[in-house]
Amino acid sequence: MNFINRAKLLFKNGYFEEYVKRFVSGDDVPGDTGLTNISTHTALKYSAVFTCNRVLGETFASVPAMEYRKKLDGTREPTNDTAVYDVLHNKPNEDMAPFNFKEACMSAINLGGNSVSHKLVNKYGELVGLYPYEWQRVRIEKENNRLVYTIVDGIGQPKLNRSEVFHIPGPSLNGYIGLTPIEYIAGAISLGLSYEQFGRQFYKNGVNSSGAFSFAGELTEASFKRLKADLKTNYAGMVNAGVPMLLENGGKFEPFAMKPADAQLIENKRFQKEDIASVYRVPMHMLQDLTHATFSNIENLSLQFVIYTMLPHFKRAEDCINAQLLTFEQRKAGYYIEFNMSGLLRGDMKSRAEAYSTGRTAGYLSVNDIRKLENMSPIPNGDIYLQPLNYAEAGTIQKEDQTKAMTEAIYKMLENKGVEK
Repeated sequence: MNFINRAKLLFKNGYFEEYVKRFVSGDDVPGDTGLTNISTHTALKYSAVFTCNRVLGETFASVPAMEYRKKLDGTREPTNDTAVYDVLHNKPNEDMAPFNFKEACMSAINLGGNSVSHKLVNKYGELVGLYPYEWQRVRIEKENNRLVYTIVDGIGQPKLNRSEVFHIPGPSLNGYIGLTPIEYIAGAISLGLSYEQFGRQFYKNGVNSSGAFSFAGELTEASFKRLKADLKTNYAGMVNAGVPMLLENGGKFEPFAMKPADAQLIENKRFQKEDIASVYRVPMHMLQDLTHATFSNIENLSLQFVIYTMLPHFKRAEDCINAQLLTFEQRKAGYYIEFNMSGLLRGDMKSRAEAYSTGRTAGYLSVNDIRKLENMSPIPNGDIYLQPLNYAEAGTIQKEDQTKAMTEAIYKMLENKGVEK
């Protein structure tokens, strides 16, 4: 029976033709719908997803949300005037610290594509807190050209309108509802979990010897039993590690190198981890995989992680905060929220010292500017900026030299005539 005939036996009621049609067109084949049934807890059981979510969540939560006010002259000053700053920087709600709140919001985007928080307001309608929902509990729909948020819980299904929630959508096709990552990469997650399950079963049930014994002739039953007893008594266990082995009848022990099946399993698991890391744009060294990492490229990879992975997340959150949490009057007055990413971009002490020295010498950093960047208190007279003497317009130094020489010549002439300066 050829392959086609055998395959037809697996598909009854005409499903084989439908299978071929879908396979050729690239659509999901019948029976593949189980791959999309990935819940949060199932996805997080895969170590690559758990680690990527943790790296992104903790990095996002580590950066403080600062408030600034832009002045009419174009400069800005840090402030803490609005309630939004107090909520984001000090106390989002009664149960969460700012770190935990931001981490929960980032996890919701990583897994569900949308972070939805209930706005807590006082009797005057002023914002006093934010409480995030688990992304599985929120169903986002559009009714009458307006977004409606249905909260699914055990009591009921209340509906909230757009003004009652703080919503940060992740990568989106329509711009207002984020895509659910674990739904689109369900196949990769399922494959990764399958590798881990296969590995557990393989090493649990498989025969994985460290080596093999070979003899020139056939062992008698007595010799075989004596060899087994001798190995168990004198060579097995950590106590007997390194003990020289004595073999009779010209016996030889040949240790096994890593078996091809083991190497292939490890390679496939690493590839699957790289696949998940590419979806979340997390460098492999942050997943504790240093296979291709060197001392010279880790710093550059970390910088790329900040610029190309975290910066879009921070910008997305900033825009949503300024548009949804600040009032029109506050935005008109120049207030805005910005995440201070300078901590993520700081190099080592030597690199920072060289940068500060350059800024101080060039004249765009004062002593207090540098001390502020290093979280140090200002000092008296520390706001003075230096200007190098050789920084001047072209030709001006020559003119100054000529003027100085002419002045000295005049003074000398007057001295010869007996005139005091």
